[in-house]
Amino acid sequence: MKPALSLLSSILLTCGIGSADAQPKLTLFARLDLNASTAVGSITNAHILTGDGAIDRQFWLTANEQPRTYTMSFPVVRWAWNEFSVQFRPLKTGTVTLSLLGPWEEVTPGGAIYQQEVLWDAMDATGTRLSNGSFETSGGWTGGSFQTTNAAVPGVNGARMARTWVNSPMTTSLSVTGNVPVTVHFYARAVVPSGFVEMQRIASTNTPAHQAALKFARGINLGNYLESIPNSGGQLSYTAQDFTLIRAEGFDHVRVPIAWHYYLGPAPDYTLSSSIFSKVDFLVTNAMSKGLGAILDIHHFDDFTANPPGWTNQFYAIWRQVAAHYSNFPSTVAFELLNEPKDLATTKVINPIYAEAIRQIRLISTDRTIFVAPGNFNSIDELNSLLLPNNDTNLIAAVHCYDPFYFTHQGAEWVMPDTANTNVLYAGPPPVPLTPNPIASNWWVVSWIRAYNAEPAEFNPSSARAFLGKLQRARQWSDHFGRPVQVGEFGCYYKADPVSRVNFYREIRQAMEEQGLGWAMWDWKAGFHYIKNGVPDPPEMRSAMFPPITLLSQSKGAFTIAAAIGKTFRIDKSASLTPPSWRSVSTQTLTSPTFLFNDPEAGQGDGSFYRAVWLK
Repeated sequence: MKPALSLLSSILLTCGIGSADAQPKLTLFARLDLNASTAVGSITNAHILTGDGAIDRQFWLTANEQPRTYTMSFPVVRWAWNEFSVQFRPLKTGTVTLSLLGPWEEVTPGGAIYQQEVLWDAMDATGTRLSNGSFETSGGWTGGSFQTTNAAVPGVNGARMARTWVNSPMTTSLSVTGNVPVTVHFYARAVVPSGFVEMQRIASTNTPAHQAALKFARGINLGNYLESIPNSGGQLSYTAQDFTLIRAEGFDHVRVPIAWHYYLGPAPDYTLSSSIFSKVDFLVTNAMSKGLGAILDIHHFDDFTANPPGWTNQFYAIWRQVAAHYSNFPSTVAFELLNEPKDLATTKVINPIYAEAIRQIRLISTDRTIFVAPGNFNSIDELNSLLLPNNDTNLIAAVHCYDPFYFTHQGAEWVMPDTANTNVLYAGPPPVPLTPNPIASNWWVVSWIRAYNAEPAEFNPSSARAFLGKLQRARQWSDHFGRPVQVGEFGCYYKADPVSRVNFYREIRQAMEEQGLGWAMWDWKAGFHYIKNGVPDPPEMRSAMFPPITLLSQSKGAFTIAAAIGKTFRIDKSASLTPPSWRSVSTQTLTSPTFLFNDPEAGQGDGSFYRAVWLK
């Protein structure tokens, strides 16, 4: 579970005027600002029509100026152009200045800033006239710079593109007509800083990691247990019956959060206590006995994330010992190097630490599947900065997705005051507007609630729109680099409306499976629980996460199977139902939400009956 960090809060890094000397850094976001003249009065109804991102007023300006402004932040990647379009409506006729920038982020408070550059191309507009949108000449724009297309960075349209960052913006003036919507369409991508070492792409889709991903498709987290401070109180306990129920519900693996660092001995060996291995072994062996896989991670290692160089020896020592202890366990026991890197454990900082940890694990366990998380709390956007060892094809990227955050974490005590508002519904808008709780008065919370109250379903922040773009980018990264991705945590706190919880789980599960992403729900029976008192809570949770199998006949001997990705079915056939005499003709594991079965024996005889039997 993570604190309130979302794409909306990324605008915090895209505001203000840059100062001091800059340092190059790979950007994760492009920024576009709109500033209307006083003659226009105000601009309203801003929406992102293509792609995803965040929109807000330029809150650093005065209250009187803000209605004439918008600032927009869009996630971009270094290896492809992403398409976006935005729309807004001017109140009166006049001009609107459009500015192309990049994020504003300080290296140190009050000191140098990062030079995070963005490329732009193929920009056009409706409802106004936009000159030189492909940047083939220097006309129509002021500031910024231009870059010629090349083999590494081909343009979308023409031979040139714009290049900007926060201290070198590019601007143009748009003539607008009162009450006539303006739509701006464009492409953007991140500039790769000098010296950046690119990760090698893997062409095969049948690597050990891809094969392992099919075994870690539908998981559940065993939260509020071994990731807690020992003897701290409030911990749950797990019994063999939990694993029987987990398997019966349809999950194929468990993710086990573990705070190994609480059990370390002194330097130089940092020997792990036998007591923690005993506790973990109980969970792993019970999972194995029910045919469940198990992912073992390092959880809540805050000393390490606050000071990675100072704690790498302990980090490596943990993984050497864990790798040795489980070296003879089957391949369905996997490792996850670190849960939710944060603070100083940025993706750039932990990339080489991960590489060394993987090298040391491989000396002991050559073929163990390892999950690797990007920084900023397993952020999907941080995949753009994740660099995995080129020669290791049994690595899976682990990301988390708790969007829409102010819905999924409503009432969550550990991230107050931002989550003070409850009665947030999924999906918005609500029938009765929600009033921001006074203790949650941060501008980004108020802004989110304002949009939740007012935006129609297609643009509402409490809807699938909050996570669809992120999950699509995860799939895009996976396809480009040939690395599987698993959503290792997602969920909704129990204080949300039960109907809304079910709606959310159904839609995000469906979205993950449509993108071919495995998942592990947070959690089994704690605050984000799937089950309560031995049954799904609410009861509709089961069908939301494990929809009943659907068979749809296409033609004689051909039909589609629709069910949860990763499930395995045996297809039986019988010539009669009075009585039936079933025989197995095929076993299929769904690699997509639907599978087309064609009986090679179709056409022989007078007709047949089929059934699909869920195996695991």
